[in-house]
Amino acid sequence: MRRTFLSLGLGLAIGCLILATALCVFSLASPGWLRGLIIGEPLPLPVPISLTSPAPMENPKRATPTPIPLPTVEGGCGGPEQMTIALLGVDDRSADYSQPTRTDAISLISVRFADKTASMLSFPRDLYVPLPNLENVGISQERLNTAWLYGEVYEVPGGGAAELKDTIALNFGIRVDRFVLVNFGAFEASVDALGGIDVDVPKQIYDSAYPADDGSGGTIVFQLDPGLQHMDGVTALRYARTRHQDDDYHRIQRQQQVLLAIRDKLLSPRVIPQLPALISALGALARTDLSAQEIAALACVGPQIDRSAITVHAIDGTMVIPWTTPTGGSVSIPNRDAIAPIVTEFLGGR
Repeated sequence: MRRTFLSLGLGLAIGCLILATALCVFSLASPGWLRGLIIGEPLPLPVPISLTSPAPMENPKRATPTPIPLPTVEGGCGGPEQMTIALLGVDDRSADYSQPTRTDAISLISVRFADKTASMLSFPRDLYVPLPNLENVGISQERLNTAWLYGEVYEVPGGGAAELKDTIALNFGIRVDRFVLVNFGAFEASVDALGGIDVDVPKQIYDSAYPADDGSGGTIVFQLDPGLQHMDGVTALRYARTRHQDDDYHRIQRQQQVLLAIRDKLLSPRVIPQLPALISALGALARTDLSAQEIAALACVGPQIDRSAITVHAIDGTMVIPWTTPTGGSVSIPNRDAIAPIVTEFLGGR
C-alpha cells in the first residue's frame, strides 16, 4: 500500500493520538483505572474532555447531537469494526472554544479494531470545495477550513462538527464518525508534560516571519539547526507550523515527524510518570464527540497497533489545481481522479 509521508495535521491530529495513546499506556501502567469511565454514561457533548469533572455546557444552538452508537466487534476492545475520526487543529489557546474559528489543520484517522491497523489522511486547508447546508445564506463553495466556522456562525444543525462531517462526505465519500478538536495551548502543554520530544530535523529551518506567540500580529525569527533536536512544546509547535521557507506540503511533512516523535515518546516506559500531567493538560483543552466507552476502546487498541501497521496518506500538490478566486484568493481545486485512489487506500476497502 502506498506510503506518503506528507501528512497529519497540526495539534489536533497529534492531540487525538496523544489522548488515545496516553490513555493506552496509562491503562497498562494502572490496570482497571478505565473501569469507572466505561461504566459511566457517555460524556455530554460538545464540551472539553474532562476525566475528573464535567465542563459547563455552551450555547445550545451550536450543540452537537449525541452521535449514533457504532456496533462493536468481537475481539476489538469493545470498539466497532472501523471508526473514522476527524482530527482538527485550531489557532486558539483558550479552553472554552467559544469563538468560532477556522480549522487550519484537518486530518482523518481510520482505526480498524478488527485487524489492529490504522490509516491517516491529511487535507490542505485551502482546498476549494462545495459546502452543504449553507445555500440559504448564499454560500455554495469555499475553502475546506471554513466548514467548521460557517457551521458555527450560521448555526447549521449540529454546528461546526456536522458541517465539517457533511463536507467531507460530500466531497470525498468518507463517512466521518467522530471528531477531536485541539488547540495550540493543548499541543504545547501536552508536549511539555511528556518532557519534550526528539525530532531529526532534515535541513535548517529559518523563518523570518513566524507569527509571534503573543497573538499581537507581529512576527519573530524562528531558526532551527539540522540534526536531532530535543523540542519543548513551544519549539515543537513552531516546527510544525512554520512554512515561509517552503510551503504547506513541507509543513505537513514536519507535522508528520512531530506526530511520530510524540507516539514514540508515549510508548516509552520512561514516560509513564508524566502521563497524569499529560492527561490533565490535554483533557482541559480538547473537545470531542467520542463517548467514554469509545475513548476506552481506543485506549485498549492503541498499544496493539504497531507503527508499521499505520499507513499515512496526504492530498498533496500533485492532486490539486491552483486557482485564484474572483476576490483574489489563492486556493486549490481538488483533482478528484487523482485523489480517489488514496481515499480508497485510506479506507482500507471500506
